[in-house]
Amino acid sequence: MKASKSMSKRIFMYSLLAAVGLFIARGPAMAKEEAKTIHCYVMNVAGDWKITGDLPREALVISLQGLVNRTGPNLYLLYGSDYDYHNVQALLDYYHKDHGVDYTMIKSIPDALVKFRKYVKGYIVYDQKIRDSIVLSFTVAGIEDGVVVAPDQVPMMKKLGFKELANFEGKFENMDTTQIYQWAYDHYWNKCSHKEMIYMGGVEGNYMKPGIADLGIANRAFFFDLSTDPNTGGTQYQLAKKLYSKMKPFSFIFGWHSYMKDTEHTSVTLASHYALRVEGLNTLPNMSFHRWIKLPPGYKFQAHHADLKNLKLEKKIYVSFIQSDGLGIGAWLKPGRGKIPYTWEVNMYWYHYAPAILQYYYSQATPNDEFIGTLGGPSYMYPKAIPDKYRPTAIKMAAKLIKDLDINMFEIFDASDSLTRDLPKNIVDEYFKYMPNAIGFVNGYGPAHTFATKDGRPFMSFDYYLPPTRTVKEADADLEELAKMNPKRPYFICFHVREYTDVQGVMNIMKPLGPEFKIVPLDVFLKLAGMDPTFKTQYQFTR
Repeated sequence: MKASKSMSKRIFMYSLLAAVGLFIARGPAMAKEEAKTIHCYVMNVAGDWKITGDLPREALVISLQGLVNRTGPNLYLLYGSDYDYHNVQALLDYYHKDHGVDYTMIKSIPDALVKFRKYVKGYIVYDQKIRDSIVLSFTVAGIEDGVVVAPDQVPMMKKLGFKELANFEGKFENMDTTQIYQWAYDHYWNKCSHKEMIYMGGVEGNYMKPGIADLGIANRAFFFDLSTDPNTGGTQYQLAKKLYSKMKPFSFIFGWHSYMKDTEHTSVTLASHYALRVEGLNTLPNMSFHRWIKLPPGYKFQAHHADLKNLKLEKKIYVSFIQSDGLGIGAWLKPGRGKIPYTWEVNMYWYHYAPAILQYYYSQATPNDEFIGTLGGPSYMYPKAIPDKYRPTAIKMAAKLIKDLDINMFEIFDASDSLTRDLPKNIVDEYFKYMPNAIGFVNGYGPAHTFATKDGRPFMSFDYYLPPTRTVKEADADLEELAKMNPKRPYFICFHVREYTDVQGVMNIMKPLGPEFKIVPLDVFLKLAGMDPTFKTQYQFTR
């Protein structure tokens, strides 16, 4: 029987009211629950990271994570409250609350292997006596779709029905490090993706923290651990050069150098010689997961900026703080944040690799939290070491990133020259030219002496570096001494705070100082310095 028009209207209205009533009854919480579309699993890998201790368990799970996260955000790892990166649990909580991520805990490795069996073709056995064999095994894991295991984990793998893909027990006993990675290069280099390499260094000896390995395995990257010191590295250095020369300019070196072999400075210098982007650390966790969490449609980054109109100069000592490694391993989650103007270094590559991490920090930032782009280029690069033909591109790439991230300040650090942290005039001029939207620049790590201005935009160097061991009393004495040495007012002190110190610690340092010292946001600091550059223009001396 055909319904009349009036009856059809009543049926429609009843249906509409019922739907509205159902929504009201269920409430916004249930509506939000239904919107959750990402379902993942979580495991805990906290432990001592000793090669003969907990590493076999941790390395196996991290390698499994790399495999299962190739196609989506399937496995997230918790690392413990004492891990280098302090944001692991906080990011998971944020994803759950703001990105619709639900998760289920997996308690054991056998449960995880059974759950994710379809992603795993087998296992690679490393030699626990030879650290380099573990590093090499991560390369093989990505290529062969396997997990890395210690010899005493083999019975478990066999019991679960997995096959052996490679076994390096005793394979490298008569080889040195160069020979091992040359063997790896000969057998696996052409099978790897060359968008990234993974420098699995860090602390040597009986420890390894391979947090970044999941990303390398997911992307089938080549793993290595070679000395980058041209003076002491010998054949390791020569092989490292060979590997770097095979990468396309602006490819990534993820991970970190080995502290017992070389230095940060030699590592970044060598990478910069080939215009490669250094990102890290070897401890950086969950990157194969983070890359799948996308920004909301239409989302744009909006940073906090001070009002720079109608600024008035005073006869003061202006102080502004920049915290290195502030996002992830720094003081973001520690006491004091938001109480005073403070600037945080931004890992700009996250914009492409893990944008939701940046969204997390932007959403938490108070009006006192400002961001500065880093470090030298679109990643950690030494501009003096970058070949001249690539340096303008590096600076332009960095300029694009700070614009995308709504940042208007940029920081440079160059330790490619063992004698100075200063920059020559031609490179300073390139930053002014190719970063037109930056209101100012900060240079150095410890105190440096490169200062310039152009059209009211200052290029300044750090005047003070706060070492992790400096007491409040000692730091106060340092600042008062700087004030005496620089009597002209205004005087501008750009203050570098290491990641070991929190904002409350900085506030404790500033509290005993007199009213002549004035804390201002970094953008205000740079704008005022550009209005009255009481510093002397100077560059690195070049013959």
